[in-house]
Amino acid sequence: MTRSRPSRDSRADAGTDHRIVLVATAAATLAVTIYTSLQACLLNGCTAAQGVGVEVWAAVGAAVVAPVVMLSAVHVLRPERYRYLARFLSVVAIAVGAALTLAAARAALAALLAPDAVAPARIGEYISATVAAACAVGLGLVQVDVARRIRHAEREQSIAQARAAGLVAELQEEELRLRYELAETIHGSVQGTFVVMEARLRHLALSTQHADAGIAGELHAVAAQLERLRENELRALSGRLYPVDLERGLASAVRALVVRLPPSVAVTAPDDAVFAAFEGRLSHEARVLVVRVIEDALSNALRHGSADHVIITARESGSTLHVVVSNNGSAPPATPSLSGLARLRRRAQVLGGELVLEPLHGGRSPTGARLTLTLPTLSLEDARRAAASAGATAAPRTPPPAP
Repeated sequence: MTRSRPSRDSRADAGTDHRIVLVATAAATLAVTIYTSLQACLLNGCTAAQGVGVEVWAAVGAAVVAPVVMLSAVHVLRPERYRYLARFLSVVAIAVGAALTLAAARAALAALLAPDAVAPARIGEYISATVAAACAVGLGLVQVDVARRIRHAEREQSIAQARAAGLVAELQEEELRLRYELAETIHGSVQGTFVVMEARLRHLALSTQHADAGIAGELHAVAAQLERLRENELRALSGRLYPVDLERGLASAVRALVVRLPPSVAVTAPDDAVFAAFEGRLSHEARVLVVRVIEDALSNALRHGSADHVIITARESGSTLHVVVSNNGSAPPATPSLSGLARLRRRAQVLGGELVLEPLHGGRSPTGARLTLTLPTLSLEDARRAAASAGATAAPRTPPPAP
């Protein structure tokens, strides 16, 4: 499979080069041959009216026959395939053959049109025809070389872009892997250590309760503080590093974000079936980005916009996913100072998408904010291939167990 594509590309390139040679040679040859033939006819002493007519018709006929024969030779010899000396020799052979064909055609046509007329030999004309034919074929070969350089540069650029995209994808995958390992460590080992510390502190508090109630109370307070730190800060840090609920699907990850909001904030979110319709055609990096964008939009709606109603919509149009998070809070400024959103926007651009923050207008005045994420979706075949590749190269991810 991998060997047939270069062969097909080589055949296609050879066909393109051959067409360029034929077209360029035909155009140059026809123009130059007609010009030189008519010029030679009119400048070489044709005084009789009949002689002028014969010479003109013979020149025009030869100018039509010679290019056809020369193009046939170009088609058979294909000089664009050769290099340096072989190319030069083939061009000389084609040019000499074209000049001889031109001379023979003019003589034959002149004899046919005026049997009694004697066609003078014009060596200079045949030499000029040889040079003109060589220049015409050379022009076609020069255009082929230019086309090859352009094609080579375009392919090198495509290869460089593909290599850069592959490196970016590898970096993103490595970043996600590290995030997952850190989140799993924090969620498992670090929180487990905190649990052990809490238990030991409570045990010490119980042991010293009868001897010194004040120290026991301090130990209970420190244990409670560690518990709050474990439940709030460490869990939040683990979730920020890697959305654990994403392993259960986009719908579960978004639901986990929504339930953290205070009851005073009304949220309208899509059903699970909406996410299931396109989730399989998003790369792992794209799914993480969707969760991060919704999380950042919800956080900004509360922190900066003081919103009490948030609407999350997700739809697919063609091969593009649109995720929109709008709220009824304060509208963003005309030139907002972006920090987290700037990083998310760069990540969206790397994935071929876009992230836009804009005010949500109600009538003439802005009454809220809208954050729109657009991402390309994979075809079903590409999604299956990506899933198979990810399953073959990466260890299966499972949500870290709760301590």
